[in-house]
Order: sequence, then structure tokens, then C-alpha cells
Amino acid sequence: MKFHHFLPLAAVTVLIGCSTHPAESDLNDTLPKLTLQQVLPAATANEYCNSTTDSDIAYGVGYNLYNEDKLQEAKSCLIMAAPKHDRAFCYLSMIAEQEHSRNTIDRNTEAFNYLAYSASRNDWCAEYGMYQNFTEGRRGTTPDQALGERWLERSAKHGYPDAQQTLAMHYTSRGDLASSYAWVKIMSIGDDPSNAQTLKERMTPEQVAQGDKLFVELRKVVASKQALYEEARVEEAVIFAADIHTESPDTFKGMSPEARQNFVRTTIATARERELFKKRGAVSNYVIVAWHAQQQYPSVDIAQNKQIVTVLNNLDLSADETVTQSLAILKKTYP
Repeated sequence: MKFHHFLPLAAVTVLIGCSTHPAESDLNDTLPKLTLQQVLPAATANEYCNSTTDSDIAYGVGYNLYNEDKLQEAKSCLIMAAPKHDRAFCYLSMIAEQEHSRNTIDRNTEAFNYLAYSASRNDWCAEYGMYQNFTEGRRGTTPDQALGERWLERSAKHGYPDAQQTLAMHYTSRGDLASSYAWVKIMSIGDDPSNAQTLKERMTPEQVAQGDKLFVELRKVVASKQALYEEARVEEAVIFAADIHTESPDTFKGMSPEARQNFVRTTIATARERELFKKRGAVSNYVIVAWHAQQQYPSVDIAQNKQIVTVLNNLDLSADETVTQSLAILKKTYP
């Protein structure tokens, strides 16, 4: 399954939470009625996650482990995170598909159920997975093109760019240029309008009018790019916090998960605005040192200190070395 993580992309239900419109409820009726307890197996503690790990850290660590191909360790962490992070189910589904020591039926059932549960809660990633299931007969399903396209449209309405592009291509391939044009215009909001203009040049005035009318209706119900951006920033903070937890476990000691995530998110935003750090590791260093500096020098803006910025950009240093050198500079500068 392919889906984007803008740096990376998000894990929470920022778009519309768990509410459903009537049409979405009808589509949910095509899924098995599953409870969280039925879907999630028991999690096994490992060196990365245990019963004391909060869900945000468990999700971020699980995400990183998945990308490192440590699938069983990732699975345990993601199971711990899943009750509060619907996006975890997409990763769990992909992990289940790769558990080749299990029989095919069990693998497919588990992979399908993860997606079904999360899709019923309006996660665009899982909805796109349901589209794949029904159009390609994946994860043990019987192909149903019409049902698959309904899931594709729902994923597109919840903002997933790949779903929007795929849906527009489907409409174009069957000659429905008006519907394709409406979706291309949705994708062009705040972006390059040339694709919409190119398609418009192939259309009759009647098709353009029909497409414009559909675009107006879609704009009322399709998640905005700003909503997706905000979702991405939330998940970005979760994963940065997990990186920092792994590298420097004592950072954020005593902070609540909510306070930690707010601090990480706002500090990353500051780093992005300042454009002082080109590498992801340097941004992590900035967050770590900013937290430590806040404990002793709350009024100091460490990004204004060129010596500290140089230290933060030195990725040959360990997290502890970065903190030690940065605090030494602060102590010398602000005795």
C-alpha cells in the first residue's frame, strides 16, 4: 500500500474525527462489525515499547521500526498505539501481509480486519486500502469494482492526494471529463492550475459547466489541503518525539504527552521558519537543546546563537554531547 507522509504524514483524525455522513454510514454497512478488542491481538512488550509507553511514543517508534524492517517489534508498538492512532492500522495491515510463516487465510483476515476497522473510522489510508481490496481482490476479498470505487471516492473526499488523482484518472478513462475536471480542480486549489486548464481545453462548454457545478459541490465536502497539512504536522511531531525518546530518553521528563507534543510541534515550526537546519537530525537536536535550555534559560532564543547552531548541525555528535556542548555555550554566554 502506498501513502504519503509529508515529513511524514499524519496519524490523527483531524479531518472529521469519527463522525460519519449518511452515505458514509451506508458504506460502513459493507464492512464487518468489528470492535477494537476483536481486531487487536495482545501486544508483547519489547526493548522499544512496553505497558508504560504512551501511545504517541509507541506510534512514532512503531513507525520508525516499520521503516527499518523490524516488523515484529513494530507490530507490538503499533498495537499499543492503535487505540488512539487509527493510522497504525494501515501499518499493521501491511505487516500482517508480510507474516509469511502464517497461513494465507489468517494473514488475509487479519490484514483485512485492520483496514476495515480503521476505514469505518474515516481514515483515508484505510479507505484507500479498501479500494485496493475490492478492485484487486486483495486480502482475501472478492473483487467488486463498484464497491471499490466508492471507497476510493471516500478516501479522496477525506483528502488523500493519491486517491484524488486515481479517481480523476478513472473518470478520464471512461470519458467522464466533467467529473475528472471537478477533481482536478480540487487538486489544483492553492497549486498549479495548468492540469485543470489542459483538461478544460479538451471539453465542451456543457462539460465545463457540469464540471464547475460538481466542483462547487465537492469543495463543500472534501477535506481541505490545510486540514491535511495540519494533520501532517501533528504526526510529524509525534514521530520527532519518538526519535528524541530513542536518542535522549530523559528529554521531556516530567512533561505530559500533550505538553510534549505541543512543545515539539511549535519548536519544529520555529526551526522551519528560521531555515537554519538542513538535516532532520539537526532539527531533532534543536528540539532537544531547546527543551534543556528552557529549563535553565527560559528567555534565551538558542537559534540566535551561532555557536549553538553550529553544534546543532554537527551530526557527528551524540545527543548527550550536543546537549553538553550547547549548555556549556549558554553558561559561558549567560553566566
